[in-house]
Amino acid sequence: MTRTKFRDLPLVWKILVPYVALLVVVGAFGVFLVVRDLRSQAQATLDRDLARRSLDAESFLHERELYVHESANFAANLQGMADVAARGDASEGARLLGSVLALKTDLNLLVVTDASGTPVTAFTSVAGGATPQEKAGTSWADVGTVQEALASGTGGPTFAFVERDGRSLLAVVAPVCTTSSGCLPSGVTIAGIDLSSVTTSALQRAEGTNSLGSGVTLFDANGRRIAVSGAAPDATVPQFPTGKLVRRDDDVNGTAVTTLYAPLDIDGRRQGALAVTLPTGPAFASVRSAAWRVALIVLAAIAGVVGIGAMLSRFILRQVRPLLETNRALGSGDFTARATVLGGDELGELAEGVNQMAEQLETSYETLEQRVRERTEEVERLLQERTDLFTSVSHEFRTPLAVILAQADSLQDASYAKTPQWCDDVGRMVEESGRQLLEFVNDVLELARAEAGGLDVVLEEFRFSELVAEVRESIQSLAAGAGLSLKVRVRRDLTPVLGDRERVREIIFNLIDNAVKYTPTGGKIELTASNGDGRVTVTVSDTGVGIPDDVGDEIFDPFYRVKGTRTQHSEPSSGLGLALTKRLVEAHGGAISFTQRPKGGTTFSFTLPTALQDMTRSDKGGPAR
Repeated sequence: MTRTKFRDLPLVWKILVPYVALLVVVGAFGVFLVVRDLRSQAQATLDRDLARRSLDAESFLHERELYVHESANFAANLQGMADVAARGDASEGARLLGSVLALKTDLNLLVVTDASGTPVTAFTSVAGGATPQEKAGTSWADVGTVQEALASGTGGPTFAFVERDGRSLLAVVAPVCTTSSGCLPSGVTIAGIDLSSVTTSALQRAEGTNSLGSGVTLFDANGRRIAVSGAAPDATVPQFPTGKLVRRDDDVNGTAVTTLYAPLDIDGRRQGALAVTLPTGPAFASVRSAAWRVALIVLAAIAGVVGIGAMLSRFILRQVRPLLETNRALGSGDFTARATVLGGDELGELAEGVNQMAEQLETSYETLEQRVRERTEEVERLLQERTDLFTSVSHEFRTPLAVILAQADSLQDASYAKTPQWCDDVGRMVEESGRQLLEFVNDVLELARAEAGGLDVVLEEFRFSELVAEVRESIQSLAAGAGLSLKVRVRRDLTPVLGDRERVREIIFNLIDNAVKYTPTGGKIELTASNGDGRVTVTVSDTGVGIPDDVGDEIFDPFYRVKGTRTQHSEPSSGLGLALTKRLVEAHGGAISFTQRPKGGTTFSFTLPTALQDMTRSDKGGPAR
């Protein structure tokens, strides 16, 4: 659904569609979380069952190994067994081994050999047979554990998985010693149990085993499968990380199974691996059933919530219609329309708000014309200011241009006696008028850049006292030319300031020039500077005509002149000096102000930031706007 189509839907559907979508998403996510949790629990139960059955099977295998170990050791230590092995007495060997089989009825193999590994007497059972029978056995000389037992001088039995007559046997080889101290083997006794019966018994002993898909598999040290009971996946033995088991998921004849592989250590040596297999279906059947039940419950809850939400939405929208009608009436210009307040709930509060808005609109409509008149007056004032600006600019241009044109006319008039002195005077007047005009144009351009935020100020650290020393002679000459005295009181140990050296010089000249213009002959001007609050404060005081108190900050407006005030020495004044000075001071992060002196005259003050010697300033020497 596109955004436009959604906007065109009735309000009830705009409420229900996102609501239903949110419920479906939250419900699906909830079902996912529940199923995932149930699946995790089922997997944990399956893993515990596998671990328990693996331990049971391994424990049973060790029991069988101990049983065979005892049988082989018992047969090797029977009185007369050493003579049997040494002489090769088959009949006596059969008697002795028969007594062992009478006690150890679970054995499937019992053999005594001479020192070369050749059987003297051998009892074996056919696969599935209950009791071993005396049979002629083949030589055991090629079996590594037999050779190890014959060569050993310790007399200890040796464990091994062996293959005989197509069967895999769990066997223990015990040397038959001829001396009581040490051991001089005269032969060996070999006892064994069929591994298929071991794995079958291990599978049967597993509590609650399901025969379909369950199994126990035994691998030798080379990873070869030597005994299987029940289901067994067709997989190789994995590499076992130190101290860890390995679990694998597989498929056996269409049944999903999980197999746990555990290393098998006997007598401190790795003899192979033991694998226990269980079907995964029974463990996860409850999860699937629970997932369906949870999904149905969530769907039923979503349906119920959506139905209740639809009824509530319609009920609420029926109360919204009066608000809609009132809104339409207000939109058509009927500010007397009011909404009916149906109750104290949120809709009632909304109706009261609409009524308050209607009252405010009615009041605003009554005062609209007054505001229009005020805006009109504001526009007229701005137009008048623009006219005054053009008038001031025209006035400033008129005088120097008139002088230049008059002198140009006189140069072209043949009636004038053009002496060298006269030409010098005319050239000087034209030059002065041109410089005055150029200075005014420069001031206008500089002020325009300042108003547009494009006034460049290159900050650097310098001593204000050094700058005053540089301009002192110039400003004293400026004051002396107007018959004024200038006193400079600036201490040399002032904290260095951070500013634009040339711009600060311009500020000083503008303030001194303003003081000279409006101070009568014989007056005094004073320049001072002091430290305070991380700034250097500079003041320029004069004994001139002063500034009325009601002027305020208008004195810093472009082209502003105090009514009834003229320059004292007939100098031209554009009304831009103080405006430009204020912009320069503010560009340094300072402030400028003025006060009236008690005995007449004006004091202008401005501040400059100090530059601390232990501060690292990334903007030092860079431009600031």
